[in-house]
Amino acid sequence: MNNSFKYFALLMLLVAMTGCTADDITQAGGTLPDETPMSNIGGILRSERTLSNLIDIDLYEKDAESTEYINYTLTKPATNAVTLKATANETLADAYNERNNLELKTLPTANVRFESSGTLTIAAGKQTSAPIKATISTEGLEVGTLYLLALTVEKAAVDVKAQAEKQALYYRIYIEKKATTIEPNEGEPEDIPELLPNLTSVFYVNTETYQPYIANAFGITAMPPRPQPRKMYSMGNIINLKRATINYDASSQRVMFALGTDLSYVLEHSNKYLRPIQVHDRKICICIENGDQGIGFCNMNATQITDFVRQVKAVVERYNLDGINLWDEDSKYDKAGMPEMNTTSYPMLIKKLREALPDKLLTLVDKGNATEYFYDADKCGGIKVGSYIDYAWHGYVSPTEILQVINPNAEGSTQTYSKYVRKPIAGLDESCYGSVNVPCYNDNDREIRDPSSEIIAKWKTTGNKKSNILVYGNDLIGQEYAGYELATKNMISGYSVPYFMDDGYTWNFDSDTQKPGAIRYTLGKLYEIADNGPDMNPFRKDW
Repeated sequence: MNNSFKYFALLMLLVAMTGCTADDITQAGGTLPDETPMSNIGGILRSERTLSNLIDIDLYEKDAESTEYINYTLTKPATNAVTLKATANETLADAYNERNNLELKTLPTANVRFESSGTLTIAAGKQTSAPIKATISTEGLEVGTLYLLALTVEKAAVDVKAQAEKQALYYRIYIEKKATTIEPNEGEPEDIPELLPNLTSVFYVNTETYQPYIANAFGITAMPPRPQPRKMYSMGNIINLKRATINYDASSQRVMFALGTDLSYVLEHSNKYLRPIQVHDRKICICIENGDQGIGFCNMNATQITDFVRQVKAVVERYNLDGINLWDEDSKYDKAGMPEMNTTSYPMLIKKLREALPDKLLTLVDKGNATEYFYDADKCGGIKVGSYIDYAWHGYVSPTEILQVINPNAEGSTQTYSKYVRKPIAGLDESCYGSVNVPCYNDNDREIRDPSSEIIAKWKTTGNKKSNILVYGNDLIGQEYAGYELATKNMISGYSVPYFMDDGYTWNFDSDTQKPGAIRYTLGKLYEIADNGPDMNPFRKDW
């Protein structure tokens, strides 16, 4: 493992180890066992983040606050409505410190505020309260200090009698100094580079294989004419995480927002896997795909849309995500007994998502029948889809097909640089549409790889470039796959960035050759990805 990655790994390890002398108290999932006579009801205060009652939160010096969600769960349904009040308790934190021979600094109760004044209500016949939000402020806290926060409940119902140790949640909160340097494999530490200007680059990361931090592995070095110095930049303005899908519960007819096991793990440990990326002005979003169950973006009813949006909103807010990317494969709707596709469901879903998440990124992939009618607001139930999204890009990206460059046109007529056609999305400015979606090719597929740079250069030189959005629609990979050792390197610096940038290569049609631009762009490795097996790739998932 290289030094730069070790820096982050050791930092996280230090945070985890500081104050870890006490054993975590793990709470079993499922139905709670009765712990009191049957005439009484037991209960437990729970975090929605994890089943443990000892929770680590890593914040950065410029983070204003952190949000946690808690609920209260009974051992059996309540006979009558139960009301409890959540509070922060410094005395309880001090007792925990003393009991476990720790010296963590107690977080002031003034730094904690609760939604609904901390009221947790369980309706008659129910076992679990609706979650409430606890906001932890960093105001006045010291960087580099580990704090302990204890949350507990004040019981307001005499018939709830529970074990004392199950009435508290303990949070170890560490305020980290924002990392500003990386350590290359050889040489002195360097500043963490800013994002490449005049470009909005989009990456996809599949958490079933990789940590999101793989998006940091590749950068770009810009080399202007001498004697001006070269400069390294980061890429990945938007990082879309997979896999999240649309599932269906036939018995209740609910459309479910389903996070895969690996994506769930990453979100539950967002302080480790996501925050170090977000603090450097990069946006972390979830890519939602159809779940191949016959129901999806294009055939939900109004009730299902409202319910689905509520589920998505809860996840985005709970894990402090930056937005949502919608990617519909319309080939997955042909299932017996399921509603037919229609032209109003998807636009309504997009409108409801924007209303529920007004300050978050909302992007979509334009492909196939799922989005082909978005040019016509009348077909979309009067909704101009482009008025509700931030960006869109075409989804025609394949490692076995030549690179496609698509400029949507009103007629949906033949494209010069693509065999596919798209119409403009109503209400979306052309500067917000990504025309270039870059595949990740096998090292040996030169017949389809080599023409890619020529296509981009010709397209740009003839004035077709209307936006600075460059999309890498195939999932990022390392160098451990046979035949793909150079695939990501070629994808980024071989046939996309140097030709896409305005000051990069253009095309000389007279000589039918490429023409160098003012800036030469080459690969800038921020971290080394070893090519001698998956165990040597520090960005493979580590859970």
